[in-house]
Amino acid sequence: MMRIFIALVPFILSLNANLNAAEDQSTVLITGSNRNIGFEFVKQFANKGWRVIATTRSIDSADELIEFSKENNNVIIEQLDITNDEHLRNLKKKYNDDVIDVLLNNAAYTPRYLSSFRGIDGVDHEATRKSFEVNTIGTMKVIQAFISNVEESNNGKIINLSTKAASFEERPEIPMMYSYAMSKAAMNSMVKTLSFETAEKNIIVIAISPGTVNTTLGMGLMGAIDIDESVSKMMVVIENLTMDANGLFLDYEDGRVIGW
Repeated sequence: MMRIFIALVPFILSLNANLNAAEDQSTVLITGSNRNIGFEFVKQFANKGWRVIATTRSIDSADELIEFSKENNNVIIEQLDITNDEHLRNLKKKYNDDVIDVLLNNAAYTPRYLSSFRGIDGVDHEATRKSFEVNTIGTMKVIQAFISNVEESNNGKIINLSTKAASFEERPEIPMMYSYAMSKAAMNSMVKTLSFETAEKNIIVIAISPGTVNTTLGMGLMGAIDIDESVSKMMVVIENLTMDANGLFLDYEDGRVIGW
């Protein structure tokens, strides 16, 4: 019997080590993970050893994400349309007991490039309603669903991708991006209001601008940066957040405060 026990010791130690490693592994839930900034966040968090819950509105359009997950067993793909209450309920039920260290709200409805430059007479009402439904209300619904998971973390953070177009102080001084700018400004307001709650829950909530990023293949915007540069710099900002940043709107480059 003693020999059997001695033989099992390495296995038991290995099992305990694996369990401890799983407990120590940080978890991030990212919305809008199938392409561009969201997908780059998946890759960078995964490469740092995080457990990544990568959500996408449509699994059918997530080929790159699926291929990446096959090579990285710490990436889990889940379907989530952030405006779909059933999706949110199902995902919350599945991860109800999980600790989420970073809740990263990246999913957004962005305007088509040319339509962004229409004046007030050309602003589409339905596109505006959809912008608020996704960018403001959808983001709020995700937070409502998972804030209790973030509260269980020792260093919980809720990160919300915004835009300088939503800033009264730093937006481009040209009449453009009405729907997107308005919906993101409303999201920023939600972040500020939420910060008075998160301060009591030991959670840091921020809005962050990713900068002007080349997200459309073959269309290089003047002064824009590549996706990997934007995300790499945001990763540093996110990692170094302290409670002093709670409720602020930060820049991707160095974490400086952007005026609302």
